[in-house]
Amino acid sequence: MSFSEDELKLKKILNNIINSTPGLKYAVIVDDTGITILSQSKFTFSDNNTISIEKIGAIGGAVFIAGEEQGHILGYGNISLQITEYFEGMIFSMKVGKGVLCIATDKKVQIGFIIATMKKHAPRIAAILNQYLQAEQGQMSKEMKELFRSDSVGLL
Repeated sequence: MSFSEDELKLKKILNNIINSTPGLKYAVIVDDTGITILSQSKFTFSDNNTISIEKIGAIGGAVFIAGEEQGHILGYGNISLQITEYFEGMIFSMKVGKGVLCIATDKKVQIGFIIATMKKHAPRIAAILNQYLQAEQGQMSKEMKELFRSDSVGLL
């Protein structure tokens, strides 16, 4: 798999986050629709493993967007940070430009350090992600225009 320069920058940031402190398991960047863009993990996945990064990203993005909508209904505005605490771990989510950064952790982590780490890296992730998604959308628009060009429609 070949990565673009933007993807490599994001991968490096995710690697820095995941290795910043014990207890971090997964760092995932998803777009606003919940599609996983990139992820980093301290673990490797086998084909028969029940954990799916794509599912973590999709659900994490959906929960974040739902929470954000709930905040708007209540008049609270946008989400600064969302923390979901489970019996066996935690998920931290933060808006980063046109996407969401989700970090899954063990139960016993330094919450303040995780939040500080996310806030430290969020502006850089947002800048790269916004540029990356804009370039991808531009490429898709170009491909869609080509697909529906009047002189090529007869070929279908």
